[in-house]
Amino acid sequence: MTGRRGSLGLPELWEATHARLDLYHQIATGQAKTSFRNAQVAMVVGFLLLVVFAGIALWASTTAVAIVAGGLGAVAAALAGYVAKTFVRSQESAATHLRSYFDQPLELSRYLAAERLVADGDLTKEQRGEILSALVQAMVAGPQPPAPAQPVVLASVPGQPGA
Repeated sequence: MTGRRGSLGLPELWEATHARLDLYHQIATGQAKTSFRNAQVAMVVGFLLLVVFAGIALWASTTAVAIVAGGLGAVAAALAGYVAKTFVRSQESAATHLRSYFDQPLELSRYLAAERLVADGDLTKEQRGEILSALVQAMVAGPQPPAPAQPVVLASVPGQPGA
């Protein structure tokens, strides 16, 4: 291959693509682990602050100190909960990216299976061209998100309760 793409052949492009996928996987798993650990730390710190401030409120010598300590405990717990929720969302986002990383080989296997069916099928050139065109369009469009689950509606049977 020459021109704009340089001199990379298929084996080199294959290796480069897999190196990028491996780096992507390392980044996504690192983000997921860090976010999950930080969420756990925030939850523990929030709980400990709540316990400490509740203890201070219980053993406070004046009502004002008890109210302030209780209020600080509630604020600390709420703040820790907010921070933990933020880290959990970050971890969920990283998990979504990991899921798309692991969906890629399945998607590729579907395209390869379709290509093999077309190659082995007894098709005319026009049919083969139409199918390959649709296959390329599907590859360019990328995977479609799964359809939301539809509730199952059971038909009522005459003579049964609820009919």
